[in-house]
Amino acid sequence: MSIQSNTLATLRPTLRQVFALSLLGLLLSLVLLFFLVFDGSWQTILETSGRLRDLASREVGNRVSDYLNEAPKAVSLFEKQISFAIVDPGNPDSVRTSLLSLLLANKNISEASFTYGTRTGFDSNGDPVITKSTAGQVTVFLTPEGRLQCRDTWFDGKQFVSRTSEAFLKSSPVEAPGPAMDPTLHATFLTPAGKNSEDELLSTDLHWSQLDDALPQKERRVEMSVLKSVKNNQLRFAGVIRIGLMKEQIDRAVHLDVVEKGKPNPYLIFLCDSEGRLITGFDGKDRVTVSGDDLRIAPESAPPQVRTALQLPGLQGITSDSPFFATSFHYGSITYLCTFRALQGTQHWIVGIVVPRDYYLGGLLQIRRRVLWVSVVLITAIILVGGFVLHSVGRAHSLVVKETSRMNAFEFSPSQNTSRLRDIGEVLAGLEKAKTAMRAMGKYVPVDLVRRLYHDGTEPMLGGESVDLSVLFTDIKGFTSFAEQTGPDRVAELLGRYLQVMATVMQNDKGTIDKFIGDSVMAFWNAPENVADHAILACRAALKCRDALRDLYDSQEWKDAPRFETRFGLHRCVAYVGHFGAPDRFNYTAIGDGINLASRLEGLNKHSGTTIIASENIYASAKKHFEFRLLDRVAVKGKVQGITIYELVAERTAQSRITPAMQRYEQAFEAYLRADFKAALDLLENETDDMPSRLLAERCRLLIKNPPPEPWAGIHVFDSK
Repeated sequence: MSIQSNTLATLRPTLRQVFALSLLGLLLSLVLLFFLVFDGSWQTILETSGRLRDLASREVGNRVSDYLNEAPKAVSLFEKQISFAIVDPGNPDSVRTSLLSLLLANKNISEASFTYGTRTGFDSNGDPVITKSTAGQVTVFLTPEGRLQCRDTWFDGKQFVSRTSEAFLKSSPVEAPGPAMDPTLHATFLTPAGKNSEDELLSTDLHWSQLDDALPQKERRVEMSVLKSVKNNQLRFAGVIRIGLMKEQIDRAVHLDVVEKGKPNPYLIFLCDSEGRLITGFDGKDRVTVSGDDLRIAPESAPPQVRTALQLPGLQGITSDSPFFATSFHYGSITYLCTFRALQGTQHWIVGIVVPRDYYLGGLLQIRRRVLWVSVVLITAIILVGGFVLHSVGRAHSLVVKETSRMNAFEFSPSQNTSRLRDIGEVLAGLEKAKTAMRAMGKYVPVDLVRRLYHDGTEPMLGGESVDLSVLFTDIKGFTSFAEQTGPDRVAELLGRYLQVMATVMQNDKGTIDKFIGDSVMAFWNAPENVADHAILACRAALKCRDALRDLYDSQEWKDAPRFETRFGLHRCVAYVGHFGAPDRFNYTAIGDGINLASRLEGLNKHSGTTIIASENIYASAKKHFEFRLLDRVAVKGKVQGITIYELVAERTAQSRITPAMQRYEQAFEAYLRADFKAALDLLENETDDMPSRLLAERCRLLIKNPPPEPWAGIHVFDSK
């Protein structure tokens, strides 16, 4: 039932929540309206831009295809001239005239060559077998300067030679015949003249022009070729026609003016392949490099946004069945739109277009910024008005939540919170009264215990549990006599300040104050919360209490009040810790034989003239961190079993606090345990300033006069506290 009530209370909104949700709904409505309007405009513009890029890619593809189709048309025209006996493929002069006419008729063709020879068969690889004496080549080409030249290659009986001449001045050669390679051994002849490719129209990818074989690579031109084996009018193999198209012409076909003249062109249009390698460049100065079996533009020659586009994974998925791919990507702080379209009839070439998205959306973005500022002003006005209305209720609500949260975290310090709302003021006043009650309770009950019960959601019950504790008892020497001679108000004042210093030190070192018994204090460590190294913390707290009391006595606050001498007893034991008392009135404490022993150890200080006595359990747990002095083996009142006790001297540092007198005392005590009382007395005879030494010496004198019975255990039995 309580769970259901808590759920219903959680579901009920507060006034602040209702108002805030209403304000939020209004703001969300404005934002949604803004989003719907601009998202619709955004999508419309992007769809339009996609269609524009698609049209541009189609236009570029058509232009490139038209250019590339010039080569097959020239091949077809050459074959028709042979079939109609206009050209004699066996006559180089006739072939030269035909090739020259092809270049004159089509300015896009940069090279035309015919490689001829008598084919007598095929070898085992399917390559043609050509009679060298009948082989040769006729080439007509356009020089970089725009001149038409001819190159003839033939076999002179010993080797192949070639000669280049002006196309229209054949009688005036440019150069004398020189050695040349066998043109029938070139791949552009072997492949189309081979057994497996005969009569097929073949296209190559980009390759170095054969015309520039003698030039350095950086000066060589790049072209693509269309090849086909040709038959004479008797339908016998006559040779291979090759039409070359220079890459520069392909670059020019790609350059498309998409925007109006005079305006900057943001479009980057290029050809590439599915591996992301560039086929065309951007400024005519691109460096060409060998990539696998093909020639491609070096990647560093491309703009960085194009390099990014070429790495998009969708590029590899473009095929004849899926020829189109569009996407967007980011480079730096700019978003780019990208379109790829397969170019049919090529060596798997692809048309790519990259353009900044803001080119299409720039106007919309400006409008959106203006509307956004207007919306921000409107929303700010709504928020200010709503905030003004909500301010008083919100502040009051925050004060209540803040104070209840502090109380939930067990922070009960006073607050000076007020509210103009009367009912909220009454709630805050009630919370202050509750905190006052909790502060008062914290002076009687350990706050850690209450916090633990609160978080566990349990009520205290009679009983406890066995816990490994470090226990500390303190007492003031001669306090009873002081109290009898001093007025009660003065006693209460000094004792309160004294106990405040002691309690503060112990609690700061994670100790739990069990009770104040007059001027005595009982504290323990490791309950109600677990504390690591609690024996070390207890020892440190005892030393800090001793030092803090010295500072108190030296302060102006203490003035002429007596300097109390405080004695400490430390013991580690397993005790029973929990809630003890009557069913309607509990006391959180620890009981057990070890607790009584800790109290007895505190009392032994007055017999040995020491300040802090620790049991052997404390010594074993903390000896690596503190200086201890072996003191005695004793059996406290009510005990027969003896224990070894130690004096806690100081924290262990590089400089030992154990004095020579203490060292001699320990040597004497070892002799005392061996029943060698004379040797012990000799070591202690001159130690008149050390109380334990004087007491042990007196004990040895008595034992020399009255030797103890055998066996001797060295245990000194105390019959009083």
